[in-house]
Amino acid sequence: MPSNLPTTLRTQPQDLFPSTPGIYALILQIDVPNTIQIGRLGSHTFSAGAYLYLGSARGPGGISARVRRHLRDASQKQRHWHIDWLWEIARPTGVIWSHASNTRECKWAKILNPFSSREPFKFGASDCRCEGHLLRLKSPAELRYALTALRGSSTNEVHLLHLEHPLEKTG
Repeated sequence: MPSNLPTTLRTQPQDLFPSTPGIYALILQIDVPNTIQIGRLGSHTFSAGAYLYLGSARGPGGISARVRRHLRDASQKQRHWHIDWLWEIARPTGVIWSHASNTRECKWAKILNPFSSREPFKFGASDCRCEGHLLRLKSPAELRYALTALRGSSTNEVHLLHLEHPLEKTG
């Protein structure tokens, strides 16, 4: 995991996230504009700002395993998903998740459309028809509205964990 995460999250992330299937959104911050290579998507310029990376966790270990894998130090994992390249310039600031076993990240992408733009096209969505699963929030304040929209659209609880203060979990 990135060394700038709190010790609690680096040492005991399995206690903070469920091992059940579900969907999640990594809340990311890019502090300065930067151009990087994103696998087969090619070279892309990312603006400074807040982003949401949407994903699903259906395999063994559920949300906990997938989020832990994403938050591991980039130098200690093989690049597999588009998000693996983004860690060169982005830092995680939070995680949103739900136990929604039959909901895909594509539904969350549609719900979050009014609060964001897709950058770059098809990022994280090579296996579906979505425009992309990386959303740039129009402003940092949009995160609150986005979370409210997700909670209003789901019959399952939608949780938020701030990574700077990992024990401040909201349900």
